[in-house]
Amino acid sequence: MEEIKAKIAVVQERVRRLSGFKKLAFEAYLKNLTVKDAVERNIEVAIQACIDIARIIIKREGFREPEDNKGVFVVLSENSIISENSLKFLIPMAGTRNVLVHGYEKIDDAIIFAVLKKHLSDFNFFLKEVEEKYLVTKTDSQKKGSQRLMKK
Repeated sequence: MEEIKAKIAVVQERVRRLSGFKKLAFEAYLKNLTVKDAVERNIEVAIQACIDIARIIIKREGFREPEDNKGVFVVLSENSIISENSLKFLIPMAGTRNVLVHGYEKIDDAIIFAVLKKHLSDFNFFLKEVEEKYLVTKTDSQKKGSQRLMKK
């Protein structure tokens, strides 16, 4: 669980950093290459940490192996760990991450700016679902298992 909690902290920190750029106008964003680089990198790291969280859960639970980064979120949804709402955000974000990592000439500034302006809360919603539908459940079952062992 500590590994997942560490990844959650990474997403939270990156979203916090991104929040500092939310008041920028699109024109100012486009003109400041340092800001663009910072926003792109923080989005990339936040998305990657979400993918990592999903992969950790999939491995620990023995869920089916996804075909790609988009598929990790489909597997979590199939297993009722995340909702359709999260899935609608995370699948495109996995694609955005791929463009940020591998296709620098293809980066669409309007898409990145829209993530900054409209979708930071979606990261937090994903984290909340993971905490409520996975971490709390696992922690509760571990506590019950420990209590049974202590009674013996």
